[in-house]
Amino acid sequence: MDIRFELIGPDSRQELRSLYTWLRDDRSLRGRVPIEPVRGPARPDEMGGDLEAVLALVSTLATLAQLPFSYAAWRDGRRPRSQVVIQVVGAMPGELEALREAFPGVSVRPIAGDGQEPEPEPGPDTEQEAGR
Repeated sequence: MDIRFELIGPDSRQELRSLYTWLRDDRSLRGRVPIEPVRGPARPDEMGGDLEAVLALVSTLATLAQLPFSYAAWRDGRRPRSQVVIQVVGAMPGELEALREAFPGVSVRPIAGDGQEPEPEPGPDTEQEAGR
């Protein structure tokens, strides 16, 4: 499962670099959870794109266990002003619920393997359920 941390706010670039460095240097994650920077497109005055997100590649729920603790330690030490959004690719429904519980106060959104948000499940308020 891919867990992509994005920050939205006035200091998001600086805070995202801080989060990347924190997670990358965390001894409890090293060798168990690969942490990679996600770079956006370069601006005309840049050689390479700026940091857009931090990607954690998680193979099992057991390797996921330490990630929320490391994130919480970073958050408590930095008190970020930016909103944190976690996008998740390749998670099962139970894993999504576990992520939502592990990251309280953070928006956790499932993303389909192609990078698009999945279609909502038909429910009582949809046209399909209404017989249309």
